[in-house]
Amino acid sequence: MRRVLFITILLIMTSLSSLSISSANPQNDGSTNTITVSETWSTDSSLDGDVIVSNGATLTVNGDITISDGSSITVQEGGVLDLYGGLNGENLNAALRVDNGSIIHADFGSLSGSGELIINFDLYTTQNCNVTINGVVTNVSNQQQVEIDMTFDGNPFDMVFEIYSFILPEISSIQTRDVNGVIQTIHADGINQTGSSLSWKGDASFELSIDGTFNSMDGQLEGADLSCSGACNIMNSTLIGSAPINIENGTSLTIETSSILGSRTDEDIIVHDSATISYDTASMTGTGGTTDAWIRLLSQRVIQTNLMDAGATVHYEGLGYSGDIGDNILDETGKIDLGVSESRRIVEWVNGDGVYSSEDSDILITLNGGTTTWNHGYDIKIDPAPMSPYHEVSIDLPYVSIDSVVPEDTTGTANKGLGVMVTVSNTGDASVTTNIRCYEGDDLADTTTLLITLEVDETKKIPTTWWANASGNKALTCKALIPTGFNSLADSLTSASGATSTEISFKDAEDTEDAPIIIYATIMIIIIIGTITFNRRNARNYDTTETVEKDFEDEIIEQSED
Repeated sequence: MRRVLFITILLIMTSLSSLSISSANPQNDGSTNTITVSETWSTDSSLDGDVIVSNGATLTVNGDITISDGSSITVQEGGVLDLYGGLNGENLNAALRVDNGSIIHADFGSLSGSGELIINFDLYTTQNCNVTINGVVTNVSNQQQVEIDMTFDGNPFDMVFEIYSFILPEISSIQTRDVNGVIQTIHADGINQTGSSLSWKGDASFELSIDGTFNSMDGQLEGADLSCSGACNIMNSTLIGSAPINIENGTSLTIETSSILGSRTDEDIIVHDSATISYDTASMTGTGGTTDAWIRLLSQRVIQTNLMDAGATVHYEGLGYSGDIGDNILDETGKIDLGVSESRRIVEWVNGDGVYSSEDSDILITLNGGTTTWNHGYDIKIDPAPMSPYHEVSIDLPYVSIDSVVPEDTTGTANKGLGVMVTVSNTGDASVTTNIRCYEGDDLADTTTLLITLEVDETKKIPTTWWANASGNKALTCKALIPTGFNSLADSLTSASGATSTEISFKDAEDTEDAPIIIYATIMIIIIIGTITFNRRNARNYDTTETVEKDFEDEIIEQSED
């Protein structure tokens, strides 16, 4: 049904455009021709120069046009190119890339008798490469041209390749030489084969740039560099040496019941970024072999995060065409481009056998904190990896807010502990464990250690003791301690200014009314006064005793005399 609708649309467009289309021929003098009024190229002719189909004009090609090297056809936005004939480059340079197990079905007609088979390599391998013909194995390694003695019997024969090499050889032509020296040549694009693919060497013969619309119905392109920046529709057509077709970002290609033979790269069609493709695998014939039918190629693979220059790590698996595995770090802006190679930027593809595949990948981005603080797993796993040129992702992070720093009194004593209550909140999107540091101006304050764990939207009050080491008016400022490796990301995790208490007036101990020295002095005075009083009393008691003893002795003497 889709095919019928496609044909119907093309027929309607053709019938409508034919009402105002005039016959013409392309220029062949190397000049530039801008088509502003619709016209048709009906007869076989040559083009040498540049053709521009402008907005509102339609160029219809019914004849076979031979195009000189370096010429171009450009369809501007709003212009249309309808191809029913052929646009054939003057020079084609093809090679047949053979792989292990490839078979060339050689047919040189009725050739019979003794002679030589000549294999001309455009690219040869220095590693193991054998070819088997009628059970005879010949080593063709490290040779640009190989001659094999043959006995021809007028029938086709198979050439079976056995290759053990990372570099696949490419054949430009095969030839035969009979006993009379007569040579027959089959060029690469005319070789009947299985398991191989055509490779086109060098630049295309001419450029075909579509910014408007290109419709090919039973058309043929040879040696074209086809770039679709508009809409391209191809049906029942043949493209020889005109691959890869580039479908630019934001545009589209519909292709079915057509053949693509030979590509200058490893794919027939390159779908760029978000371009769309409708490729009917069942009805399409591609270059095949090692050449993919189509790939989606991203212009870049940039992932932008909110981690700035924190040096977060990136681990990826299954990335791109080869399923790469590796590790990297974010740059100073918090982003990474994982598409450093073309292979990593290929995210989906259809191979030469028509089998669709896409990458099976994931990416893990991790912000690494400390062992005991800022260690709550600030990471995100992107599964599957984004299949787009640019992707933004935000990792959930905490935000530590020091809400208040409140001392227990408005005055204090130097070198004597003063109680302080610090209120801390987490207003971010992830839990956190962090140290709190407090300062007197720019100097680290003498406080007890503050370590706190906060869930999202949680607020806690934590007590500490502040020892001011000198008198004077002082304020205590407390801040969350962020790992130094987080760099400028720290500004997104807490306020650099923290919170500051009111000023506290600290006095030295000797200046206070309750200073211990006063107590010590009072005690000493009391002790001294008590000592003096005690000594005086002892002295008086001693004098009294001495008088009594003297009187007693005198009384004894007097009695003895009597």
